[in-house]
Amino acid sequence: MKLGDIELHSILENYFLIDGGAMFGVIPKVIWGKIYQSDDKNLIRLDLNPLLIKTGKDIIVVDTGFGDILNERELKMYPLPGPTKWDDELNRLDLKPEDITGVIFTHAHADHAMGALKKGKDGQPELRFPNARIFVQKGEWHDAMNPNERTMATYLVHNLRVIDESGKLELVDGDTNLFPGVSVKVTGGHTPYSQAILVDGGGERVIYPADIMPSSAHIRVPYVAAVDLDPAVTMQQKRWLNERMLKDDWIIAFDHDLAFKFAKFKEGEKGKIEPVTVG
Repeated sequence: MKLGDIELHSILENYFLIDGGAMFGVIPKVIWGKIYQSDDKNLIRLDLNPLLIKTGKDIIVVDTGFGDILNERELKMYPLPGPTKWDDELNRLDLKPEDITGVIFTHAHADHAMGALKKGKDGQPELRFPNARIFVQKGEWHDAMNPNERTMATYLVHNLRVIDESGKLELVDGDTNLFPGVSVKVTGGHTPYSQAILVDGGGERVIYPADIMPSSAHIRVPYVAAVDLDPAVTMQQKRWLNERMLKDDWIIAFDHDLAFKFAKFKEGEKGKIEPVTVG
């Protein structure tokens, strides 16, 4: 997809299985099961869709998936079907890991941040994109490095410490422009300092809101994951996002959808908002 001089690509880094109830919160399975298929263990598939942005001067990755550094215990929590596809996806775009100049985390959960690392020759984690500056909200990084009983399974501190000590980490504080045409907006909800990424070019805007609206099945305001730390804020942000998508004709890049990587919204029957594929 092109926005003027800016080029965007949705990356399929991998996919994983997660409890369906965890992704739909208070919505019962008899309802969400009609729009999202689960297996006999109540597990649903989520794709891992990082966003790659080429601005001309910079090549930026937004979120990084799981990568290949999870240990045996972590793989039991997050069962992956196979190795990371980062190398394959970069080859498809005629890129090398060294070409990436920026990494932006929407938040630092394992399925968004661990792909920024890879196993080195000694088996220890090292930076996957050695020339990239890594951006994350200051409050998010503090929470990630100091998890509580509820968040410690999603923030893998022993691996995040590699990023923390790399010299590449740059903490931002609030809404700001990071690159020409690329900015961040704090949304909260999923985590207190989750951020959406906005890409502007050619008179159009793409938003990557990450887990406040992880898939097209989560467009409806009350469809909020049970893992969101402040579901009321998530719902507030989803109302705002739906309004902007419809009124301003924004494009959304979903971080976990199986079918819709880029989409616009339209208002269907009885005011129901529906996604339409673009790109």
